[in-house]
Amino acid sequence: MTATLSIVIPTTGRDTLERAVAHASACADEVIVVADGAPHVNADLHVDLGAPGLVRNAGVAIARTDWVGFCDDDDVLIPDAYRQNWEPHPAADMVIHPMFHPELGPLPRPGSDPIAHGNIGISFTVKRRLAVAEPMLPGPPLCASIEDYEYVRRFVDAKRIIVMAQRIAYIVRPEEHRWPSSTAT
Repeated sequence: MTATLSIVIPTTGRDTLERAVAHASACADEVIVVADGAPHVNADLHVDLGAPGLVRNAGVAIARTDWVGFCDDDDVLIPDAYRQNWEPHPAADMVIHPMFHPELGPLPRPGSDPIAHGNIGISFTVKRRLAVAEPMLPGPPLCASIEDYEYVRRFVDAKRIIVMAQRIAYIVRPEEHRWPSSTAT
């Protein structure tokens, strides 16, 4: 039986949310939008928590799948690459998905420690039962801008099985990229 996947997208109502949901829907069996302090946003859950990690935890709590993944409301997931990154690793506890960043290019950087601060984006998948047992953030005052890195580091410290996928699986803020133009001659 194929494992199932939920994608949790925290949002405050950015105009890129609809695009993020559309791309996540092509990757997952379930997409959960959690609006933080944004009652006007069409979402599966409304909270007022003020920290993305806490908002992600709220989404995990209502997920109904085997695995849960995370992306921001301005990210674009690449459907085939995303699924091909996590499906071959049923023994893994977490799969980290490489990203393409507008200023930094591909992350993690080739030849670098994939679990180094600055190499981890928020898009990773984790077994839902572990995400429930080990929330992203235990709550204030431990909220931090590097919460994704800290979450992965906790899995490393606990000697969980973590796989760094090879294929770029998502694009951060694609509207900010300077894509190569093709010229016909």
